Amino acid sequence: MDAARKDCLIPSELVPKCPVCGGNMAMNLRCDNYFVEDEAWHEAADRYADFLEQHQSEKVVLIELGVGFNTPIIIRFPFEKMVRENASYSLIRLNKEEAVVPESFGIRAVGIGGDMTHAITDIWRLS
Repeated sequence: MDAARKDCLIPSELVPKCPVCGGNMAMNLRCDNYFVEDEAWHEAADRYADFLEQHQSEKVVLIELGVGFNTPIIIRFPFEKMVRENASYSLIRLNKEEAVVPESFGIRAVGIGGDMTHAITDIWRLS
């Protein structure tokens, strides 16, 4: 599939088919009721919840990479809620077109627009 890709697209005949209905397979994105939450997903979710609980009173920087408004309830809105509710939390949002951060966060949040490759390279050079 990768070798046949052109302009970020693959030929439709190479899209895997569902063994049950024969329809085209799709990526596992949280966009409907078919999102797979297997054992590994639940274990990772538990580790994430434990991390947040253990560090809720410490300085935490949430780094958001390329999260827009397709499914904002998964990362974007929860990150904003955490910053709003924890004075020691900060947010760095890198997004090509949707990098705006709530003004009420003041210096605890920064939105960096444009190509994140350039932004990450620039940040790395400063460290």
